[in-house]
Amino acid sequence: MFKSMILTAICFALLTGIALPQEVIIKDFPLGVGGSVNRDIFKPYLSDLKAISDTLSKYPLLRAIVTGGADGHTYRENNDAVNPGLALGRAHILREFLITRFNVDSTQIIIQSEDNNGKGGPYRFAGVCIDSNLHDLEARLEKVENRPPVEKHFTEVKEISGNAEENLRLQFGLGVSSSPFGGIPIAAATIGWKQIIFAEGVVGHTFWNSDFDFRGTELDTKRRLVGGHIIFYPVDDLPVGIVGGWVRMEEISQDYYEYVRLSEGPILGLRATPFKFLSITGAYNPSNRRFAGDNRSKANNDQFLLSVTTHLTLGGQK
Repeated sequence: MFKSMILTAICFALLTGIALPQEVIIKDFPLGVGGSVNRDIFKPYLSDLKAISDTLSKYPLLRAIVTGGADGHTYRENNDAVNPGLALGRAHILREFLITRFNVDSTQIIIQSEDNNGKGGPYRFAGVCIDSNLHDLEARLEKVENRPPVEKHFTEVKEISGNAEENLRLQFGLGVSSSPFGGIPIAAATIGWKQIIFAEGVVGHTFWNSDFDFRGTELDTKRRLVGGHIIFYPVDDLPVGIVGGWVRMEEISQDYYEYVRLSEGPILGLRATPFKFLSITGAYNPSNRRFAGDNRSKANNDQFLLSVTTHLTLGGQK
C-alpha cells in the first residue's frame, strides 16, 4: 500500500511538471583539459545548476546524469585515444562542482562520457540532466521500507506554575472531635501546597460544663484540645490523605483551673474529603493518660479518635 502510494505520487509529479527533466550543458571546455578547469566557466550556468540541485534535494529518489563530451581532435600522442579520458574527466569536474558548491548527494549522481567525431567547442562539454527513468524506483522504495525502525523518545513536559496564589492553599474549619472524655468542638487552620501536603493546627474547647467526681467532690469541668497535624495526599485524583501528628486533651476544673484528666500522644490515620467543604478524619491515638493526684501516667494503646470538619478554602486553584 505504502509503495503504491509513493509510486503514484512520484509519477503524478513527473506528469504534472513538478519534477520535469532539467538539463544544463556547459560548452567550450579548453582543448586538452579534462582534469581541472577555471571555475569561471560555470558562472553563466549557476542559476540553472542550482535549480537542478534543488530538485535533487527535494526529491531524494531522483538521479542526475552527468555526461562529459570530447570532440574528434587528433593529438600528436596516442592520436584520438586521449579523447575518452578527457570526456570522463570533464564529467568528474562538473560532478565535484555540484557536490562542493550545492551540496548535492554524491549517491544521486551518475557519471558517463560521450565521444563525437565533430571538432570544436560545442563538442567539448560537460552536461547534467535529471533522470526521470523510474525503472529502479521499486528497489529504492523497498530499501526505504526495510530500514530498521527508528526509536523515538518522548519526554513529557509538565507546566509548573510559579504563581504562589495558584498553589498556596489556606483552610479554616469548624467541627467536632471525639476524645476519651467526650465530644469537643474544634477550630482548625491549615496551610497547604496544592492538593498535596498540608500543615494543620487544631484547638478545641467545650462551652458547657460537665461533672467530675474527685474524691467525693463534684467539680464543674470543661474539655479542651490542642494539636498539630501533617496531612499528605499521595494520589492526585484520590481525596484520601495520610494524617500524622500530636494531640493533647484535658478536662479542666473550673474551680481550680487545673486538669483532672489528661490524655496526650501521637496520632496516625486517614483523612477523607468527600466534598470540597467537608473532611472526615479517623486516627489511632496511643496515648498516656493521667488523673489528678496520680504520680505517674498510664499508657492507653487502644484509643481511636474521630473528627468531622467543615471548612472554607482560600487560594490553591491548582
